[in-house]
Amino acid sequence: MGKLRLTDTWLSAVTDPGEYSDTIESCLKVRVARTGAKTFSAVRKLGGKTVRVRIGAYPEIGLREARVRAGEFRQKRALAPTPAARTEELADAVSASVANFFEDYVADMKSRGVASAGRVRGVLIDGKYALLPFLVARHGGMPRAGEVTIQDLQAWMAESYARSPGYAAHLRSYIVTAWKWAVKNRYDFRGSARDYGIASNIAEQLPTVPRGKPGDRFLSNGELRTLWHALDENHPTHRVLKLMIAMGGLRVTEIATSLADDWHNGWLILPETKNGKSHQLPITATAAPLVERCLERAHPHSPYLLSNPRNPAEPLTIAAISRAAKRINKRLEFTEWNPRDLRRTMKTHLIDAGIDERWLDIWHNHGQTASVARKHYIRAEYADLKRDVAAAIDGWLGPALFGECV
Repeated sequence: MGKLRLTDTWLSAVTDPGEYSDTIESCLKVRVARTGAKTFSAVRKLGGKTVRVRIGAYPEIGLREARVRAGEFRQKRALAPTPAARTEELADAVSASVANFFEDYVADMKSRGVASAGRVRGVLIDGKYALLPFLVARHGGMPRAGEVTIQDLQAWMAESYARSPGYAAHLRSYIVTAWKWAVKNRYDFRGSARDYGIASNIAEQLPTVPRGKPGDRFLSNGELRTLWHALDENHPTHRVLKLMIAMGGLRVTEIATSLADDWHNGWLILPETKNGKSHQLPITATAAPLVERCLERAHPHSPYLLSNPRNPAEPLTIAAISRAAKRINKRLEFTEWNPRDLRRTMKTHLIDAGIDERWLDIWHNHGQTASVARKHYIRAEYADLKRDVAAAIDGWLGPALFGECV
């Protein structure tokens, strides 16, 4: 084992296997495996015993952060009284980086079965404009969770707002909820407390973003036709937007998070939707060829009709779909719109075309709770009614999009 002043240049180049000690921080060690993998640890005498705790792999954990964690471990005075508490205490001493905080938060969401866990992971960790890489670049290395300031979050939100004002409200809610979770974990009295160095929910200081009012924007017949023909079916985000139109204005989440098995035998069968109920719809004639194309191009190892290209185990994110809409909107030079406006657009045009609004309520999954009478409407009659609505949607879309009947 050698001793030397560790540097990023040396760590990037070293290939000789062995363990090396840092002369700057006496507790810090780096172990180089035969495979070339490099792992930081903190080692010291504690309670009369040599104690080693793993800090993390380089370069995921930077040298600066590794020294900080090792230094904190060196300052510990005694081990916790029980093995379980000792394990938790040592883990807290070296692993409370913002990356650990985000990973633990998403893992907790998954363990509770929260459907949006994949979307939150994209926002916080590995999405194109995720918060984690932004913080690493801003701090010049991986910051501790407690080192993140409101100014950091403000700067990230400012960039996000410039890209997509309509989506900024969602981003704010994600980080407010994440910091709230960290504070609750710090003060958990049930034996599973984890201290990330976050004592207050700084994200709550961010101003709320006004949401668009209903009726703010819907696309004209001409705009809808232009958009339809400009959408590229080779892009999964564009296929979501096309399916929203072809299926008469379904919610973007109902399309984006649907499973491949949900589309079969001419029906879309969603086990659970926004209102917590299942929802079944006949696939319109306009949507049918697009659904076939989606099934042909679905990732072989993903359950989703339209999977996330970065992680096929997750669906497409709403952020990715919103960015796609923003890009094509800029290219077409339309007045700004967002994916949710397609739902409003379709319902407005279909009502104008003479389709009974009560039946559209049922199609859009509002009708079953809109009144006592419709709440108890016979399900067998719903199926025939939905087929009639699907035919009416196709009857309007044919002339609107193609100048002919479908």
